[in-house]
Amino acid sequence: MLKDTDVRSVANEIFSRALGPDRFDHLDVEVGPDHYGDPSLFVALYFRPGVDPRDVADISNAHADLRQRLLDLDEERFPYLRKHFADDEILGDDGAETP
Repeated sequence: MLKDTDVRSVANEIFSRALGPDRFDHLDVEVGPDHYGDPSLFVALYFRPGVDPRDVADISNAHADLRQRLLDLDEERFPYLRKHFADDEILGDDGAETP
């Protein structure tokens, strides 16, 4: 099993190369159980302003590359992606009353 810093380094290399500096801002990696309780990796991708959330081909290919690279390094935990777009609207309690 790789150290969290090693996973972050590999993921950063793959996503920064695949998405380039105009789209990729940074990423964070958290370790925890998935919905089955299996040890997993949660990679939070942060994008620059103006990135279209529908433009997913490069993200999907990079995710597959990350999974394969981690397997090659004997890392069995699955890397789940969480995507954060700079232009996302943050939803919350707007103070509206409900009947």
